[in-house]
Amino acid sequence: MIKDMNLKKEKERDFLLAYESELKALGDDAPFVPRDEVILRTLHSGRGGFYISFEEAARRVRRIFNRLPLCCKNEQKVAMYQELARLVDEYLQRHTGASFRDALFTVLAEKKASRFFFGVQTGRLILYKNQHRNRNLRCAV
Repeated sequence: MIKDMNLKKEKERDFLLAYESELKALGDDAPFVPRDEVILRTLHSGRGGFYISFEEAARRVRRIFNRLPLCCKNEQKVAMYQELARLVDEYLQRHTGASFRDALFTVLAEKKASRFFFGVQTGRLILYKNQHRNRNLRCAV
């Protein structure tokens, strides 16, 4: 459970950093770009990771490799598992002597995801929580 909280905090931190980077890239136009558009740009920026434990990733990728259905209705998560399976498969093809565990560990540790695997609404929530947290810190000082 603690691992999951750390992964969640890491995901939120990475999203906030990517969001700030997108705002900086917009420059003087940033105030005139709708927030949801900046969030969408951030989601597809390629700065996200695979915020999933090794054990869960191994279970999901094995199911994909064995052509079994994923018991997940969240389309974003399914897309993440499929991308992860594709990267593991590519690694195994390039490194013929590597085991599944080695390939999965390497991909999780070294590869970036093509996107953040959550929607605009979750992005808004992360921004709201961060703004609320910062406001409370300023009031405490």
